[in-house]
Amino acid sequence: MGNAENEELPIKLVIMGMENAGKTTILDVLTQKINEPPNKPPSMTPTKGVERSTILFFQKETKVWDFGGQESYRNEYLANPEKYFHTISFFYYVVDIQDYYRLIQSVMYFHGVFNLIKKFSPEAKIIFLFHKMDPDYSPDERNLKEKFLEKVEPVLKLNNMLYTMFDTTIFDLNSIRIAFGLET
Repeated sequence: MGNAENEELPIKLVIMGMENAGKTTILDVLTQKINEPPNKPPSMTPTKGVERSTILFFQKETKVWDFGGQESYRNEYLANPEKYFHTISFFYYVVDIQDYYRLIQSVMYFHGVFNLIKKFSPEAKIIFLFHKMDPDYSPDERNLKEKFLEKVEPVLKLNNMLYTMFDTTIFDLNSIRIAFGLET
């Protein structure tokens, strides 16, 4: 396949993280199913398996893979990487910065997924979304963003992998749009 043909392929954007981190809500903002900040966090049905959709991203057709975060699904993705991790252009990993009790699980899951991204899509851009940075949230001694980065940065540096990170919240839709390059 020549370069001209490769440029025609759609972009593959993957969004992963633990269950209840806010992945589907973030996508609902991008697809304009949510147009205004809500008064309270929306209640969502958990994503089952991988939901695929198409959006315009940087004015290009983009295939979005929204990975359900429940443990049984996480195990499936890690056990069958050839099914999920090829040709990823953008890898968004969502961390719920208010879920102290699941931080270590999230770090471990990221490490497992990162090894597969490195193997099957080494050119993927890695973006962390530190989500639920809500107006009433005030980081304390349990600053989960800092603790998460302490656990993952050494592996990223060791592998010469760059990453970008954004603080996002459903209460400021532009914080999400900016993380996906849709607002400046």
